[in-house]
Amino acid sequence: MTTICKLAITSFIVAAAVSVFATNTIDASASVTSTNPQLLRSNDTDGADAPSGRGMLRMPAASGVNANDNTAPGTEDGEPPTEPSDPGTENDEMEPPSFFGEAVSVKNIFIIDVSLSMRVYDVGGGIDYDGNAVAYMTRLMLVKTELINFLRAADDDIWFDIIWLAGGNYPCDAPNTDAWRGELVQCTDEIRQEAINVVRDQGMWAGTPTWRALKRACEDYPDDIGLMVHLTDGAPFPPLAGEWGTDHDQAVYNDFPAWFAPKKANGCNLIGIHVGYNSQAGSFMQEWCAQNDAAYIHR
Repeated sequence: MTTICKLAITSFIVAAAVSVFATNTIDASASVTSTNPQLLRSNDTDGADAPSGRGMLRMPAASGVNANDNTAPGTEDGEPPTEPSDPGTENDEMEPPSFFGEAVSVKNIFIIDVSLSMRVYDVGGGIDYDGNAVAYMTRLMLVKTELINFLRAADDDIWFDIIWLAGGNYPCDAPNTDAWRGELVQCTDEIRQEAINVVRDQGMWAGTPTWRALKRACEDYPDDIGLMVHLTDGAPFPPLAGEWGTDHDQAVYNDFPAWFAPKKANGCNLIGIHVGYNSQAGSFMQEWCAQNDAAYIHR
């Protein structure tokens, strides 16, 4: 065999060996899982310049992670957090009993005007004792709502009675003031409901016999009461002669301080409440409150 032929055969053998080595190297590389992201694209194309079809970015799993490991994640220790309570239920306690925003005492006397002028609508709107929104309330509806709200909030530590300030028109017709019980009663469940029903049903009478109502409040109840409330929408009526003398207003100014003195000495608080917009009543109540160190409230 010539030298040229030997060289040709040798070259052929070397080329073949190189080809086989390269092929095996490519196959081995393909069998190794890449740790780099791979962008895969659908083969559907329309020949446009921009790539088309759905593209997917496949993220290989980190090395050392077993794809067949179904171990569930660990659970957290302890109880789940408590859900928040409904609004208004946390530390939800009854408001202490009050009357027109003023704290009441253990023993209380309420002198409440129920004269015919209490039917006037001049105290604005609000929520009545049944929970209804009322655009225009009468003076009496406002007062009844305050009384009933007080009764609903009061517990059996509270004692009270109500004197109805009305009557005594020309001539001094009965009833010339009235009292619900005529004595202090404990606010038990039974008494509370009875009082609420009485307040709901209370009507109006003519006249405003202030002198007689204040006299009853001072003389018919013990001196250890803690609060006396005098609520009215008008000045004393009739204004002139009567059992009080010749001038109703002046008789109240003259006589009440002495009647009230024993209770005042025992620490009884006094509140005067003027409801409505009767200017004459406003003047009378402000003067009466100033004379007797009473708190003055206007509604």
